[in-house]
Amino acid sequence: MDKSPGTISKLLKLLKPFRRQIFLLILVMLLISILTALPPLISRYIINEVIVGKQEDLLFGVGCIAITIPIFHACLGYTQSMGISIVGTKFILKLKTDIYDHLLNLHMGYFSKNSTGKLLNRIMGDSSTLAQILDAGSIQIIADLFSTTFAIVATFYINWRLAILLMIFLSLFYINFIVLRKRIRTAWKRFRVAGDRLATGVQNRLAANLTVKTYNTESKENIAFAEETNNAANFAHDGWRASSDNSFNATFLQKFGSASLFFIGCGLVLNDTATYGDVSAFVGYSNLIFFPIIRFTMFAERLQNIRISADRLFEILDEEPQVKEAENPITLKDIAGKVDFNNIHFEYEEGHPIICGFDVHVNPGETIALVGPTGCGKTTILSLLMRFWDVKEGSITIDGVDVREASKASLRSLFGIVLQESLLFTTSIADNIRYARPSATMEEVINAAKIAEIHEEISALSKGYESIVGDKDVMLSVGQKQRISIARAVLANPSILIMDEATSSLDSRSEKLIKQALDRFLENKTSFIVAHRLSTIKNADKIILLDRGTIVEIGNHDELMKIENGRYRELYEKHSGAGIILDESEAEE
Repeated sequence: MDKSPGTISKLLKLLKPFRRQIFLLILVMLLISILTALPPLISRYIINEVIVGKQEDLLFGVGCIAITIPIFHACLGYTQSMGISIVGTKFILKLKTDIYDHLLNLHMGYFSKNSTGKLLNRIMGDSSTLAQILDAGSIQIIADLFSTTFAIVATFYINWRLAILLMIFLSLFYINFIVLRKRIRTAWKRFRVAGDRLATGVQNRLAANLTVKTYNTESKENIAFAEETNNAANFAHDGWRASSDNSFNATFLQKFGSASLFFIGCGLVLNDTATYGDVSAFVGYSNLIFFPIIRFTMFAERLQNIRISADRLFEILDEEPQVKEAENPITLKDIAGKVDFNNIHFEYEEGHPIICGFDVHVNPGETIALVGPTGCGKTTILSLLMRFWDVKEGSITIDGVDVREASKASLRSLFGIVLQESLLFTTSIADNIRYARPSATMEEVINAAKIAEIHEEISALSKGYESIVGDKDVMLSVGQKQRISIARAVLANPSILIMDEATSSLDSRSEKLIKQALDRFLENKTSFIVAHRLSTIKNADKIILLDRGTIVEIGNHDELMKIENGRYRELYEKHSGAGIILDESEAEE
């Protein structure tokens, strides 16, 4: 049996930091409710005592009270409105921050199963919907409970016969909502799922814009987008239709109920079983009940949307990070760079091993090259080293410390990484380079750019290092972006550098110049290289040839070339003319 807390409990936990502010807002709303409940009693008193009872001397005093009440009501309403705005804004900001922070701590596999578009739709769309729980209507519901209770008691006090009829009308409101609740929830839930698909589709099409243009499939993608949009619109229409039916029925019941109570009350006056003041006050209180009931019906409908959004956001927040911080983490600093892979095993899915018994020992300052066909586990090994995943068996240690025992922050700070696909942020080139070291001086930024052979090209831009990446006037090539990424890694001055196909986007001249600079920079630094180009891996201290997560051969270039009928030697001789070690499938082509 699932004993995890329900949606309401989780929502209350989210609201806990704002409980004091919410309590004050409820107090203000209760005061407003009291002021709202007084006018019918005052009207009844004026009619029965001042007008019918001919006590004209009381009119001035009662009139002053009647005029003062709206003034206080307006002031409290303004205070409530401002308070709700402030608390609601803080709540939505904290919610989005918490979700984003939680996402950053989730394992890499989560992002392979959930698209960026889907997650963005939830962070921006669902969190905004959830913020409605702290708007004026939601706070008003709490105060309405008080005013409605007061009004119901008052109606029974004024005329119990009319009060029983009023209760019958109220039961009809409840039946109306129960009948339409499931229809409303189902429609809006389908709309949210369709919205996820739509956001994912847009993200994928924009990311694959070059492919779309290359194959001239714009019309096909437009049709697919239109179909997804139309599908979402249909579910939205179903939701609005159900909501409109609910609203229409509630409004009809209110109008019909008020009119019925008034005319029946008039009949009681004619039969001398009620006074006109009683009927006037009763109708006033019945409206104080009907309108809150309508608001509650609308809120209950909105609550369906809020709950859907909450459930979708809690799907993210309830996702447990697979890579967890140790109870007493060790802070790694001033390391020598000794790395040991102790017979590690790993699989992304049960029964489908990726790494099988990888056992390698790296001395400080060594350069290790990982080669092999696509899917052999090269990048996975480096991900395990940086603890984006945890090994299933065995261990990985840095200077004798198991990476699972090290604090994640100190562990990740050891690495500088350059990937095949460079990622730059929409900020200045200087800030992109100093991303890992925000405190770096401009001189250090320039030195890193020079090592990466990109300084001259940056300086040639109109704004130089202050040029904004992604700006219409700054069009960087793939190679330039890659060299900026390399400069970022250089400036970070890592203890261990990882280069995963880092120079694949560079021409041979740029690669040669960068390699010479990196050789000086990497002196006495442990480094791991994933590459196909022979020029990149030939001088590595150890070259590890992998196949299906298993070490096939290991040694430096000269040692591997001496192995008769060796796999590395065969690949080298077969592809040395191209200068690149290709996958077997690529070579056959």
